[in-house]
Amino acid sequence: MNPRTRKAALYAIAVIAILASANALAHSYAGLYDWAIHHRLTGWQAMSWPAEIDVFLAVGELALYVAYLDAWPARQRIWPWATALTGLAVSVVGNVGHIQAFPGGPVTVADRLTAATSPLAAFAGLSVGLLVVKMTRQHTTRQRPPARLMLAPPPTATVLPVRPVPSPTASSTGPDPRLLRDARLIFHNATARGQRLSQRTLARELRGHGHHFPNDHLRHIAATIGLVRDAAA
Repeated sequence: MNPRTRKAALYAIAVIAILASANALAHSYAGLYDWAIHHRLTGWQAMSWPAEIDVFLAVGELALYVAYLDAWPARQRIWPWATALTGLAVSVVGNVGHIQAFPGGPVTVADRLTAATSPLAAFAGLSVGLLVVKMTRQHTTRQRPPARLMLAPPPTATVLPVRPVPSPTASSTGPDPRLLRDARLIFHNATARGQRLSQRTLARELRGHGHHFPNDHLRHIAATIGLVRDAAA
């Protein structure tokens, strides 16, 4: 369908639905006004009482329009529907109840159906309007292009050459001088306290100070600081 034609049709449906609902509510007001007059309400009370009934129908309809336009969750549409249906039920009862029999003739079913038509017509206008809103929203959603995710390009991998890192505590020729310095200090402190230091204890102390060395270097370290002659491993 031509977009302009479709838009014109939607506007026409909306205008007709609004006018039909307003007309139906006017008839409903008249019926409820007669009900109020026949039930001992006069003056401003009789004039304002119909609004107490149809206001729930009108507010419920408007709330449902907003609910469908803003895509409320289903559980949040319960109260607008309950308000509109409650207003409809009370309005139908009031419009049907105000019918009085003519002299010499009873109230017929056709009379009651005619009185009930006004609030039902207002509610029918609501249904048509909601259907149009729903279909329009679905059409707009289908026509809208899907959002494209803007993904950042993957970072360029940089291959760095592998370079050997010299060990701070061991070299290819033997223990690191700093390791030997700490080993002598540990040995002298133990001797000053009168403790006998084993190779295993020395290795644990050195590794506790952050030194790393293979086990086959341990005896060489112990011999270098003079531990092997003083204590057995």
